[in-house]
Amino acid sequence: MSVLALGLDTGGTFTDAVIIDLETKKIHAEAKSETTHFHLIDGISAAIAGLDFDGFDEVRFASLSTTLATNAIVEGHGGRVGLILMGFEPEKPLPRCELRRVRGSVDLHGDVREPLDEAEVRAAIESLRGKVDAVAVSGILSVRNPEQERQVKAMVREHLDLPCVAAHEFSSDLGMHERTVTAVLNAGLLPIIDELLKAVREALLKRNMDIPIMVVKGDGSLMTESTAKYRPIETILSGPAASIIGATFLRGAGDGLVLDMGGTTTDIAVMRGGRPRIDPDGARVGGWRTRVEAAAVNTFGLGGDSRIWRDGLENKVKIGPRRVYPVSFIADRFPSYLTELKKITMRKIGMLRYEICEGFLLLREGPVRAELSPVQSDVLRALREGPHTLAELSDRVGVDADFINMDALISAGAVAMVGFTPTDLLHCTGEYDRGSREAAEIALTMLARHWDGDEKAAVADLRRLISRRLFESVLESAFTYEGFPADGEGTEELKAIVDRAFHAEDTALLNIPMKLELPIIGIGAPIRAWLPPAAAKFHTEVVFPEHYHVANAVGAAAGKVIRFCRITVENHELDGIFVYAPWGRRVFGARADGEATADDVTSEQMHISNQRKNRAFSVEQAITYAIEEGTRRMKDDLGDEADGYDILVERHDSAVNYVYNENMKMFLESKIEIAAVQKADWSM
Repeated sequence: MSVLALGLDTGGTFTDAVIIDLETKKIHAEAKSETTHFHLIDGISAAIAGLDFDGFDEVRFASLSTTLATNAIVEGHGGRVGLILMGFEPEKPLPRCELRRVRGSVDLHGDVREPLDEAEVRAAIESLRGKVDAVAVSGILSVRNPEQERQVKAMVREHLDLPCVAAHEFSSDLGMHERTVTAVLNAGLLPIIDELLKAVREALLKRNMDIPIMVVKGDGSLMTESTAKYRPIETILSGPAASIIGATFLRGAGDGLVLDMGGTTTDIAVMRGGRPRIDPDGARVGGWRTRVEAAAVNTFGLGGDSRIWRDGLENKVKIGPRRVYPVSFIADRFPSYLTELKKITMRKIGMLRYEICEGFLLLREGPVRAELSPVQSDVLRALREGPHTLAELSDRVGVDADFINMDALISAGAVAMVGFTPTDLLHCTGEYDRGSREAAEIALTMLARHWDGDEKAAVADLRRLISRRLFESVLESAFTYEGFPADGEGTEELKAIVDRAFHAEDTALLNIPMKLELPIIGIGAPIRAWLPPAAAKFHTEVVFPEHYHVANAVGAAAGKVIRFCRITVENHELDGIFVYAPWGRRVFGARADGEATADDVTSEQMHISNQRKNRAFSVEQAITYAIEEGTRRMKDDLGDEADGYDILVERHDSAVNYVYNENMKMFLESKIEIAAVQKADWSM
């Protein structure tokens, strides 16, 4: 029986769409459209409209991967967040937020150490009114007893009627700082993912498709639309995870090094058994360590739209990490930009900060969240007519090009840079033709003259530079996978080794060949043009699966929905066996059952023996309760969809020998994980 799915990937440059049959693995249709960042529905609708397919009424569900959450964290965008903190003073920086501290805490056992002062909490909540769009609540050791976080969360919703999240909902780990960071970032992402999902829903309804929407998580699994709206933080690294799953689906093999080259970045991950390696410490994004489970991915600032420029300080040509709009793309859409390039082709314009072919494009109208200089304001007015080269802008505002600082406008999301990119280079060589080849060739001529060379030599040098960057990226990823993370710079000796390895065939004395023990699976629109020369240095198989250029959208549709519930059962000796679960805490054994203490018995050894027997019974009681209650709650959450899921339980016990009898074990704790995995038939 056919199971049709619509896969969508909203990336930094393009939005991809595919229709696939999950039973036969047939791709029925595929399409690409430019991502329209300030009106997402346009790009999503265009991608869906580009699908040459007549059976939309047979599609069972849509599944989405996206880089929007990751980009928002990196760029510092998102909603305004209020943070109510209980029980500790932050010693490390936190993401941008309105911070309020109140009294209230629990201890390591989950007992209340300091009660909440409701009047103080109400005052803190009221002080956030009108200043924030969402609130995060975080209390020290709340994973041991989340009741205080729940109380504050309920009060926020009652008094402010705003979305509110609690830190214990995102991790069962004790790490207070990471849980708090995760909660704050999640609160800030709520409006971004909400806008995206509304745009997807609206685009689907235009096609009369009232179907479920699933969203890819950073670990490659899927979550429901409602879950994604509440837990958008789990979509970070969604795009790279989808590329891994897509590569597995398309290639049909489990092991490989997946290299995904997009418009902005190259993402590399090692895949074993069809699954990515999960980062054990939680995903790190934009310098923030979170408690979000995500694929271990190495990301490099190299893509089809990476800026090619010469660093004047080092007198070296570089690629990236800034993403720019290719001159071939802009000149094709705005012929006036080609006219300006022709106008300045023979002019000798000396620029230190920019290349002569570079310019700027207005992304959105309206107020800018930055303090602008008079020159920047004049530049914005000029760009309302359309994109301009920097030379033209310099003439219009009467200021030397090197004194026009556009960084604030770029950071504010008001403008984007136009420049020469690897995509333009492919236009010059005739390998790509979706833009203006004439504009790309003019820009290359300008750059070659600026670099004191000719066009032919510039093409060869740039090809070699891009291949080397890919080679270094694969090498660094392999080192990281083996447990030797590179620092991005390395010693002179390491640089020399990399140089000898890349140019091994040209080295007269020292030859350092490399051998990668996994095939390299290349995906992403520009990858076929750039990967083969770099991969050849590793003497391994290079694979480009069919439909490799839309692998992320394929991966979005090919995942399975996985829901997790994690429970900890701990032995606290005379205090009893404690169960710490997302729904609360429960105690079994001595303290809960009124068990006798040492003062009530005549023999200490008899007491220990009785305690051991009672403890064993209490341990099994607690573990049985945790598994049964967790399973029941999981099924209740799934509701009518429960029959479409398998409920899986994993249990890991820890114990040590008793001091007085090394043949006897004392139970310490049990880690229980309950997972709901959607069955292969994708029944909804």
